[in-house]
Amino acid sequence: MTGVEQVVAAIPEVEFPDGSRAAVELVVSGAPAPDGEVFAALVLLEDSQGHFAVVYSPRREEWASPGGGREAGESPTQTVVREVLEETGLRVVEQSLVPCGYERFRPLSPGGRWPDEGGCLQVFRARLGVSQPALSSSFDDVVDHRWVSPAEFEDLCGRAFWWPLARAVIALPHPERG
Repeated sequence: MTGVEQVVAAIPEVEFPDGSRAAVELVVSGAPAPDGEVFAALVLLEDSQGHFAVVYSPRREEWASPGGGREAGESPTQTVVREVLEETGLRVVEQSLVPCGYERFRPLSPGGRWPDEGGCLQVFRARLGVSQPALSSSFDDVVDHRWVSPAEFEDLCGRAFWWPLARAVIALPHPERG
């Protein structure tokens, strides 16, 4: 995957469970979003057999890939490493995370989990060398987690605003990082 950006969807308005609203562009890119714009990050985490780790968040009211908000002093990759550990109990290494796209948010209402001026949620892809390791959560916003096939992933998440980006990334050959 190269650093060329491809907008796979532009959604004029998404309303979130907290009532906030934003316009969102879903972008496939092998180059990361500008670091200063990244307020959150997630990873499409795949096992050696092509299954994906998903977690259920009652706050977000949805199944999704592991990820969350960036804390002060963290890089986007450090955010993913921390979030994956909290939400799945798995340890991933920063070097295994390959940038594959991002969600660009433009706020339409006050509130929301993004900065007032908007920003990006960085999306990475990573592959584990094992099949379906045990999942656990130490994070109170995750009440369930599981490994799913690509078809099950779509069944759980296919109606989410962000699904066109996940579908586009899953369809790409997996980049190996050495």
